Amino acid sequence: MLEQKELDVLKNMMESVLEKSEESILSKVDERLANSENLLLEEMERTRSILDTKIERVQKNLDELSQHYRITKLENDNMALLLKMIEGLTRRVEELERKTA
Repeated sequence: MLEQKELDVLKNMMESVLEKSEESILSKVDERLANSENLLLEEMERTRSILDTKIERVQKNLDELSQHYRITKLENDNMALLLKMIEGLTRRVEELERKTA
């Protein structure tokens, strides 16, 4: 059987090996976590870039629609003014016709 000193030496050796093994495992876990985090960040950046492009496209379309709306509104306003002018001229012509008839 082993003496107490030998047992203590074995115990110390085993503890040392366990500590080194634990440190090695922790460093590998840290490395893998860092790699996973980097992959996630890269994917988030890629997604953000795609969404930015789509948002810019939607904003451009919205600006075009807004411009079209303003043009249509101006055309409608102009048409309403023309109709009022025509109605006024029609009344004046009718009055002139009544006076000359």
